[in-house]
Amino acid sequence: MYHIVGLLILFLLILSVFYSNIENSPTILFIVLFCLFVMASIRYNIGTDYYVYYEFFKSVKPLTLNPSYIFSNQYFEPLFLYVSATLKHIFDNPIFHFSFWAFLTSMFFFVGIKKESSHYIMSAFILYCIFYHHYFFNTIRQGVVMAIFIYSTRYIFRRDFLKILFISSIASLIHSSGFLILFSYFISFIRFNSRFQLIIIVVASLLIWQTGIGESIFTFIAIKFEGIIPNLYTYIKLFLYDHQFTQVLQRFLLLIPMIYFYPELSEDNNFSKLFSIYFIGIIIYLVFGFFGLFITRINMFFRILEILLIPIMYQKIINRKQKLFAQICIAAWCFIILTWVYFKDAYYPFKTIFGDFF
Repeated sequence: MYHIVGLLILFLLILSVFYSNIENSPTILFIVLFCLFVMASIRYNIGTDYYVYYEFFKSVKPLTLNPSYIFSNQYFEPLFLYVSATLKHIFDNPIFHFSFWAFLTSMFFFVGIKKESSHYIMSAFILYCIFYHHYFFNTIRQGVVMAIFIYSTRYIFRRDFLKILFISSIASLIHSSGFLILFSYFISFIRFNSRFQLIIIVVASLLIWQTGIGESIFTFIAIKFEGIIPNLYTYIKLFLYDHQFTQVLQRFLLLIPMIYFYPELSEDNNFSKLFSIYFIGIIIYLVFGFFGLFITRINMFFRILEILLIPIMYQKIINRKQKLFAQICIAAWCFIILTWVYFKDAYYPFKTIFGDFF
C-alpha cells in the first residue's frame, strides 16, 4: 500500500521529464495531496500517537464559557484544544477531527508548494515518502505547523516581519515548534561566503558533539530554565541517547551536494535563504546530537525545507538523461526511507475505518 502510492507519484514524476507542462500542474498537485488527505482521514489506529489523539478527540467536551470547564488533556497547546472543543459542538466522531487536522495540513502544504516549489510533483513525492507518515499520522500538531512553515516561506523571502511574527505566534498555539518559524526568519539573513566556510562549520559542530560540549550546554539550559521550559529537562531524563550512524549519514548525503553546488545555487536568492535555515538546522542537530528524540524533532522541522530545496537543485539539470538519473537517486533514497513503516506494528498493515489494506 505505502509503496504503491509512492510509485504512482513517482510515475507522474518520471512523466514530467517528457511532458514538462505537468511538473507544475496545480491540478495534479491538488489530486495528489487530496489523496494523501483521504488516506490520513480514513486511517484507523495508524501511528504511534493515534490512541492519544483518539482518546482526546473522543473525551473532549464541547467548549463552554462555564468557569468549571476543563480539558481532558492539558498537555496540548491552547489553540489546538479550543478548536477541537469548538468543533465538538458539530461533530462528535473522533474520525472527523483526524480528518479536519489532516485537511489543514494538506491545505497549507498545497498552497506553500504551489507558490514556492520549482517542481510540484517532486515536492509532493519527497513530502509523501519522508515526512507524510510521521506528521500526518503521528505528531499531528507539529505536522500542521510544518505545513504552515512551508506556507510562510513566501513572507521570509519578502522580509515581511509582521506577517511572520503573526504566523509564528498562531502556529505556536497549535504546537510549540511554531516559534521556529520566527527563528527561521532571523537565520535566513545569514549568508555563507564559500564551501570552505560551510565545511569548517560542519567539522566544528561534529567536534562539539563528540567532545560533549553541546551536551553540557544543553543540560545547563534545561536545568536552569526547568520552571519555564519543563519539557527540556524531561527529554534529558527520558531521551538521552546518541543519533544512529544511518541518521547522520542520511543528513550528510543530502548536505554534501548542496555544499558542493552552493556557489552556483546561492545565486538564487530564495535558495540562499532556505539553505541558511536548513543548514543551521543541521548544525543544531549535530551539536546536540545526544538528545535523540528532542533534537530529531527540531531537525525534522527544518528538514521539511527539502521539499523546496531539492526541486531547486533538480531544476538546474538540463539534460533529460541526467534528470532521469537524478530521479532514480531521489526515488531510491525516498523508498529506502519509506520501508521503515513495514517494521512498525503501529503502521503496518494499513488499517482504515473500512478494513485493513496490505
